[in-house]
Amino acid sequence: MEEGNYVNIHTNSYQRFSAKSAIPFFIIGALYTAWVHFALGGIRPDHHLFIWGLLVLFFFNKTSRNMVLAFGFILLYWLIFDSIRLIPNYEINPPLHIAEPYLLEKAWFGISTPEGVLTPNEYLDKNFTYTFLDIYTAIIYLLWIPVPLMFSFYLFFSKQREKMVNYLFGFLMVSQVGLIIQFIYPAAPPWYVDKYGFEELLNTPGNPGRLIEFDKYFGTHLFEGMYSLNANVFAAIPSLHCAFPIILIFFSWKYKFRKWLTLGIILMFSTWFSAVYTYHHYIIDVICGVGTALITIGIYQLLMKTKVKTWLEKYGKAVS
Repeated sequence: MEEGNYVNIHTNSYQRFSAKSAIPFFIIGALYTAWVHFALGGIRPDHHLFIWGLLVLFFFNKTSRNMVLAFGFILLYWLIFDSIRLIPNYEINPPLHIAEPYLLEKAWFGISTPEGVLTPNEYLDKNFTYTFLDIYTAIIYLLWIPVPLMFSFYLFFSKQREKMVNYLFGFLMVSQVGLIIQFIYPAAPPWYVDKYGFEELLNTPGNPGRLIEFDKYFGTHLFEGMYSLNANVFAAIPSLHCAFPIILIFFSWKYKFRKWLTLGIILMFSTWFSAVYTYHHYIIDVICGVGTALITIGIYQLLMKTKVKTWLEKYGKAVS
């Protein structure tokens, strides 16, 4: 088997610097670099890591090149997400909704206290703030990208790459359905109301909300730095953090991966709680996130009755 792999890498099936592969890669890389430099305001450290990482992986060997190609939907997601900072959603479809989600949350899910009716965010903040919850919810909030990547790597290295590209296609789909809704209805998260009230302050930088407690406890700037780079600050509705675990659950169920299904269910409920506890989402945002995931699954099922299914099968075989 090892000898066969060696031959496969060094024959015509894999040529590290062939014109067929190298020229398109460098053209796309040059266009991306120019886009980041001229349109998005300059190349950040994360851009350098992204570009040089892809360069090394694409030319290292056949497996690493197939990995880059197999993660095409994730790379496209990154490009879109990073690029939306160019035109904020509240400029595409004003006004920015600040009071409306807050008051709706109080009307539907408000909790009566001696101090008046509180949103669940406010109630938890006043009555159930514990260090272990600060740490747990912070860890959960960090997993929204690592878990999909781990699931994808599992499928890639277990030679189930058709399933991998289907899952990543679903991941990309739910992110874009959510993005469309976020541009239709720009909404401020709970931390914004807590910090600024109902005053409309456009170009406000991202804020870690209660996740800052994790940074304080461990003496880091992890969440502070992460949210300062947020490209889509006023995108509380729907909560894509709460939608992504449902996509994992769907594909784990579809492909009968019981352990991943269990992890997805735990992650789903933990994320729903964390979103509210950390002041990043209202319960209505969570519900909209769930709805977004279910709509996406429905669209995916319909697309599987079209030529898209055949195209994904070919894509999976091409990176196998």
